[in-house]
Amino acid sequence: MSILIGKMKTFMNPFLTVGTRSLITTSNNKAWLGFSKDQEKTSSHSMLLSKDQSVYEIVTDTVIPSQWDSYLQHKKKLVECAASNQQLKGKLMASWTIVTGDTAFKAVHLYKYEQGWTDIDTTRAAIKQDSDYQALYTAGLPVIRQQFTELTKAFSFWPSPDQREGGNVYDIRSYSLRPGSMYDWSMNWSRGIQYRSAVRLDVPYAGLFTQLGQLHTIYHIWCYKSMADRKACREATWHYPEWNDVVANTVPLVKTMKTRILEPLDFSPTQ
Repeated sequence: MSILIGKMKTFMNPFLTVGTRSLITTSNNKAWLGFSKDQEKTSSHSMLLSKDQSVYEIVTDTVIPSQWDSYLQHKKKLVECAASNQQLKGKLMASWTIVTGDTAFKAVHLYKYEQGWTDIDTTRAAIKQDSDYQALYTAGLPVIRQQFTELTKAFSFWPSPDQREGGNVYDIRSYSLRPGSMYDWSMNWSRGIQYRSAVRLDVPYAGLFTQLGQLHTIYHIWCYKSMADRKACREATWHYPEWNDVVANTVPLVKTMKTRILEPLDFSPTQ
């Protein structure tokens, strides 16, 4: 939770083999969303695309390498301190560390504010009155090189983040979209998520889009049992012919994309 200083500081599908795949663009504009593209002109994405009022905060800490163990110990205490104050409404859903695809010694934390912006306002006010939390937070700053916070909403057609068990790996794929392409992206992915879920229901973890931070950014978080499982599940998706359309129709909407592999920290609610 970083509401106080939310800114920058320096069932298995049997198809598990894949053959030749090709991308075929489709002009099928069947609406899978509960609204038309015209409505996008008069309503916000948060109203049209999100499933409920919840807001999710993503906090990314880049840690001084030699201070990594100290950071983990301190972060665990900070999480416990926040949990002891009922007015701090951010519920920690997951804490991960980078395995590959990004800077080492970096931690990513996902918080849920169930009542959305109301909970965020309540938390901001409560932090200012909680001297113990403030002191503990400040004491941990010297081990952090940089902290970045984004506030996001969850797509209505994705499952809500939950608690997973076991030694899973998480694939966080981020996409920077061209402004004005959110409807087309969502229409295609409201179908695409079904094909991924058909491979195995527990693969999708969360689908988020930014509200504050780097706008027009999408986060797709996938949960796999291992890196080998990730490869098998991704290849199995290509056995659904419609998946070709999803990929072909969404690639032109993307300016940049990135994928990172993460694993849960010991104190993470989801493993």
